[in-house]
Amino acid sequence: MNSMRLSISARAALLAAGATFALPAMAEAPIGPPATAAVTEQPAESTPAAPETVEDAYDDYSEDEIVVTAPRLAGQLDTDIRAETELDEAAIASYGVSNVSELLDALAPQTRSGRGRGSGRPIILVNGRRIGGFGEVRNLPPEAIAKVEVFPEEVALQYGYSADERVVNMVLKPNFRQIAVEGEGGIPTQGGRFQGEIEPSFLAIGENGRLNINTGWEHKSMLLESERNIDYGGDADQAAEAPARSLLSASDEYRIDATIQRSLNKVTDASVNVRFDQTDTLSLLGPGVGGVADPLERDNRSRNLTTTASVNGMLGDWRWSVSGNYADADQLTLTDRISGTRDRFESSQQTFGGNANLSGTVTEGWAGPIRLSMTGSYSGLRFDSRSDNANGITTTDLARDLPGVFGSLTVPLLDPEYEVGKIGRVSLTLSGQVQNPSDFDALKSWGANLNWGVTDNLSLIASFNQDEAAPGIQQLGAAPLVTPAVTYYDFSTGQTVQITTTTGGNPFLLAEQRRDLKLGLNWSPPMVEGLNLSVNYNRNKSYDTANSFPLLTPEIEAAFPDRVTRDANGVLVALDQRPVNFDRAENSQIRWGLNFGKSFGQQEQRGRGLGGAPRGEGGEGARQGGGGQGSADRPRRGGGGGGPRMGMRGPGGPGGMFGGPQGGRWQVSLYHTIKLTDKVLIRPGVPELDLLNGSATGSNGGSNRHLFELDGGLFNKGMGVRLSAKYDSGSTVTGGTAGDLKFGDLATFNLRFFVDLGQKPKLTEKLPFLKGSRLRLSVDNVLDAQRKITDANGIVPLNYQPGYIDPLGRYIELEWRKTF
Repeated sequence: MNSMRLSISARAALLAAGATFALPAMAEAPIGPPATAAVTEQPAESTPAAPETVEDAYDDYSEDEIVVTAPRLAGQLDTDIRAETELDEAAIASYGVSNVSELLDALAPQTRSGRGRGSGRPIILVNGRRIGGFGEVRNLPPEAIAKVEVFPEEVALQYGYSADERVVNMVLKPNFRQIAVEGEGGIPTQGGRFQGEIEPSFLAIGENGRLNINTGWEHKSMLLESERNIDYGGDADQAAEAPARSLLSASDEYRIDATIQRSLNKVTDASVNVRFDQTDTLSLLGPGVGGVADPLERDNRSRNLTTTASVNGMLGDWRWSVSGNYADADQLTLTDRISGTRDRFESSQQTFGGNANLSGTVTEGWAGPIRLSMTGSYSGLRFDSRSDNANGITTTDLARDLPGVFGSLTVPLLDPEYEVGKIGRVSLTLSGQVQNPSDFDALKSWGANLNWGVTDNLSLIASFNQDEAAPGIQQLGAAPLVTPAVTYYDFSTGQTVQITTTTGGNPFLLAEQRRDLKLGLNWSPPMVEGLNLSVNYNRNKSYDTANSFPLLTPEIEAAFPDRVTRDANGVLVALDQRPVNFDRAENSQIRWGLNFGKSFGQQEQRGRGLGGAPRGEGGEGARQGGGGQGSADRPRRGGGGGGPRMGMRGPGGPGGMFGGPQGGRWQVSLYHTIKLTDKVLIRPGVPELDLLNGSATGSNGGSNRHLFELDGGLFNKGMGVRLSAKYDSGSTVTGGTAGDLKFGDLATFNLRFFVDLGQKPKLTEKLPFLKGSRLRLSVDNVLDAQRKITDANGIVPLNYQPGYIDPLGRYIELEWRKTF
């Protein structure tokens, strides 16, 4: 490991700061490439050659010298790919969030994948290990997290996942206990709705594991059409019916969630998560038999049970993990009809499965260890539904079983520390996957990515992936459903009309073929501490994509004339919206961004080592899953994964790793996405759709060429403020005889003000019950901005009125959180 030589006269000052020391006479570290750790004041060119024996190592130091060492925080990832974002304890506190779910929402610009694949949520690791599911960490409080690392998609391959989502690793504190109660309430400034929530929770992290229990109740009142200023274009009847129609449903949600994780021995952990929630909603559909005073109602109840379990351990030098999951989602919907009858729809879906992963070093290569990750998986899905309405009874019974195998091999090609090459560290990762759906042909995927760590501060990535994906089982087999009186905007005539739609499955859909290319750069300029820059280029090309039926523009109608029904006057009366295959879709984009943040006003912490842990507790983190994948392999060198910025204070930032943040921190991030191309070919012989230049496939218009995302905040002495902003440049959809439909640009701003009353000792002395409390005021959509959508005459079509597209508008919420 790297070290710093100090005279004896400096020892007292360092001991006061809590540093740990390795005396020369005690040196027993193996000789070889330096480990990761990180405090040095010697220039690189002056670093002496590694000694050949322990005795030589002893001779290198005089008796009046001492070596200060700072190991990597247990639980950080051991990878040569650099982290794009790192948050220490102070940085996490500066977001003013209440749990991991809120933290990931706040970090969405940094954690969003540029590939545009996957579910949108990043892959979550805890202390460098796989977990059974997001439910294990959803409700963890931010105070329990020591560090957050965000890695590019390519790191997912090393943990047995496909490279379609970014990776977020959370390092938990080894000893933590908290009871918390959180209450919040909010209203839109236009009125008409109240939303409230109360959520008690308990968390204990100890030497042998952790226990987390959360319960909650959330209530939302109904918002009616009459409570928004909707322009019905002179239609007095429709305006009179507004009190009988809801824009947002009334709902009540009840939930309970529990996670238990145990260390079975020094290298093996097991965890179980169980969550149950029930949501009841009520919405109004219009006047009933008795008129506006007797509206038609739709009652819905959904119940969800989700369970996951996982076990992680070591098999020699190989890390293994096994996980399983089961979920049951049931839904009942009752809908009133004007005839006095009531439609009934019931559905039940069960998902279950499991996977086993084995990862480790196959052999020592010429430039480092060659690592292999292998995963075998199985998932099953069962879906059945029953619809009973005026058209009769329709049932659906669908099933899919999906076994698969996935593997990745990482081969270091160049590494100066192994005296192989002098241009930095270069590694190649190859991956492959085979899946065999029970209701579809076998699916094959493969990929390759090249990682070049030019320096400890600059890294480049190039990757290519070729995937196959089957349509969803409901896209293939859902029963046809005919729905009358659906409001729809007809581009050909410029009218908003009532039509009959047909939805359901299409058994003739084909498998999607994907080709994705990514080039990425990540740089932390050494001359500007705390600044990180990233640039990514993505190009996606897909064939036979399965899509919901697109927005009916003249181009789409020309491509699917058999799906459209018009009367003798050309008025749209019916539309078959069952899914279709697009022949080809391709898009490309550049996304660049920066993260810049610094701490200030830090206070020295006594009795703590450079790693931030109290003396004698340095190994506790490993019991909670520390070490990460490859912890049995050689340590990561040179901070290739980003690594903590070590100093005389722990990486936890102000106040140390396991104390509350004492100083302040400011942070800003800015990301700009530029779409270069976005084109769709519906079928051969039909003009290609250019979604950046007048075409569209969805009701929200074409693609926005520019997207800016800004997030920044200041946190000091227990008080914080955060501003997040988003701007997109809008689009224009070229219509038929009705002219163009313009979707204007949109800029939204959200503000958060919060105060940690526990860091206000004068106040808590007078009001002791405020100890451990935090107060947060949130204002979403500060400027009450809505996208303006107008036709060729400058008129806003009825179904694009602001009250329909954003009924909530500006929203103010007050939250109080108390910890014990």
